[in-house]
Amino acid sequence: MLSRTIETLKYILQEYRFYFCIIIFLLSLLVYNRYEILIVEKKRLEIDKELYQLEVKSERRQKAYDEKMKQQQAEIERMIREIKSHK
Repeated sequence: MLSRTIETLKYILQEYRFYFCIIIFLLSLLVYNRYEILIVEKKRLEIDKELYQLEVKSERRQKAYDEKMKQQQAEIERMIREIKSHK
């Protein structure tokens, strides 16, 4: 029984060797592509994190700029009122 099974397996391997090779090749491509997808996904997450950090910095700078502009505008208005009051 065991020898018959072995003989059958040998026959199948010889007869369908090409198909087995193709299946193995396709499976290896699938694994490789999945690995590459994971690498690209990791890079995308890193870029997203960097982009978020840059957005936060930009918002802080814009807020500081707006605050400085308000202070300067208030100073200019104060100076204008002071000049008008001295006339």
